[in-house]
Amino acid sequence: MTKLYLALFIAMIFCSCKQKPPSKEYVNPVGIQKDSILEFCLFNATDFDLNNITIGLPDTVLTYKKVEKYSRTEWIKVGTAYNYGFVRFFDIKNRKYYHQPIDYVGETLWKKGKMKFIVKSVDSINGYFDMVSIYDSINYN
Repeated sequence: MTKLYLALFIAMIFCSCKQKPPSKEYVNPVGIQKDSILEFCLFNATDFDLNNITIGLPDTVLTYKKVEKYSRTEWIKVGTAYNYGFVRFFDIKNRKYYHQPIDYVGETLWKKGKMKFIVKSVDSINGYFDMVSIYDSINYN
């Protein structure tokens, strides 16, 4: 298990060095307080482009036309986020992938810091994708 996390960490460092410019296509969330300092982005660490992406956070819905392989969206201020949320996207063959949380009971609601959802892999045969999140509060104490 430790080797898996180490490999993921090394892959993220490698990918961030060769990262393409961030996608600029998103729907600007409404109702976000101006003093909100939780920033969010989606990172695509797969070999596939993600298309027509929708991300549902507690008080924000973000949509992106495309996030190319090994790239990320720009950081955007949102109100709040959990370590996971609703995520839906389509691959190049228009196959749908999604994750629908049942509830957030017992989860921490983050309001300050940076939250990144990372799509690690896509299994097109079984219609499954693997995603992790990284929360960073170091600079926001």
